[in-house]
Amino acid sequence: MKIFIDIETIPAQPENEVKAEIAKTIKAPASMKKPETIQDWHDGAGKYKGVKDAAIEDAYRKTALEGACGEIISCVISDSVNFYENSRDLGESEAFLLSKIFDDVDSLIRLNKLGPHALPYFIGHNVRFDLKFLWQRAVINKIPPSFKIPFNGRHGKDFYDTMETWAGFGQRISQDNLCKALGMEGKRDEVEGSNVWDYVKAGQVSKVAEYNKHDVQDVVKIYNRINFLAGGE
Repeated sequence: MKIFIDIETIPAQPENEVKAEIAKTIKAPASMKKPETIQDWHDGAGKYKGVKDAAIEDAYRKTALEGACGEIISCVISDSVNFYENSRDLGESEAFLLSKIFDDVDSLIRLNKLGPHALPYFIGHNVRFDLKFLWQRAVINKIPPSFKIPFNGRHGKDFYDTMETWAGFGQRISQDNLCKALGMEGKRDEVEGSNVWDYVKAGQVSKVAEYNKHDVQDVVKIYNRINFLAGGE
């Protein structure tokens, strides 16, 4: 059964504790050789004022891409007709969110009357990342799904990646740029992957969830278009 999916992730929590750990091990750029220059970088002296803090912030935000420590904040799945949206505020349980996502996959399977043993065929843009992150967070939170999450499978067989279909294995194209190439509307929110954390911190998870849903709606259109199916704009 085809299930379109997209997740949004945030950096490791809690923020201050994680940043404190990063600060203990972060190193000055390898291009710096003089001990006094390296010390200035760590101390934020002179022209290096704020540079180390910016490096810590950058390293912290990159944890949103690591399933070992980043977390899922929003997920939307769809059978192209029905859209199931789930998100959570900071401090709410990621484990509960995962349970809802897995229950919704089961609901879509039941809704389409495919039987209890039907396997979802996940479709998304860079979906391998989404599936692996989802599996990793399920393991960490001890929330077993009732279906296989084929993160280590093959594109076209175990899941369908619109990015890989268009750009080729190991190559990239953003979903927005692919929409533009196909003459579709594409991005229509001020939210994007790089600033999801800013909106979450500001208590605007609803905007992230809306952006998440738009991405899944666009993936449905992209999939239909590149497979010459009805429903592709």
